[in-house]
Amino acid sequence: MIAINLKTEHLTDPLGIEILYPRLTWNCKGGVNQTAYRIICRDNTDDVIWDTGKVQGTAMHKHYAGKVLKSRERVYWQVLLWDENEQMGPWSDEAVFELGLLEPSDWQAEWITGNYPVHKKRRYPVDCFQRNFSSSAVKKARLYITACGLYEARMDGKKIGDFCMAPGHTDYRKRVQYQTYDVTNLIADGQHSLTVQLADGWYRGSCGAWGLKNQYGTQTKFMAQ
Repeated sequence: MIAINLKTEHLTDPLGIEILYPRLTWNCKGGVNQTAYRIICRDNTDDVIWDTGKVQGTAMHKHYAGKVLKSRERVYWQVLLWDENEQMGPWSDEAVFELGLLEPSDWQAEWITGNYPVHKKRRYPVDCFQRNFSSSAVKKARLYITACGLYEARMDGKKIGDFCMAPGHTDYRKRVQYQTYDVTNLIADGQHSLTVQLADGWYRGSCGAWGLKNQYGTQTKFMAQ
């Protein structure tokens, strides 16, 4: 019996989660019944940060209970199963989850907005922003980005991620959602251009049956780190 479909908070290898003790789940392949399991978690240096040991039971879920994790920390985990005959199977393939920016101080970026006055009764085209930079010997790179409005980010003309209408609808009076993207493969050594298009979306666009404009604010903005 082997564990398959390893997921963290019902997601496959998620980036940027903000749950310090996420739920780890799996399914079984082979055998009839799971009678015991073992989970091992490792960090970037391959040090074991949590080992459940052999746990008797048929449950296919367990909340992470290892060391306290920090912003951007990456955890690799595997599951070992025993079947109805108490026969131990092989280790599962490795799964991974990565923490996002947990503290306000982790955000070094600042909000960026258009350079024009806003009239409440007018509609505006998409704002465009560009930042050129150089990179070398990059081992890992993440883009953390959000907006009051809708954004689409591109690296050297290639869309980053597959999220449409990001960052999604929310109540901007209470929260702003952000996304985390792995951009390591997009910034090989050399010169690069990060561009962001910013649209009204639900923030400044028309909302609801009455088509109300500026429901949450008049000035769209985004933040990218």
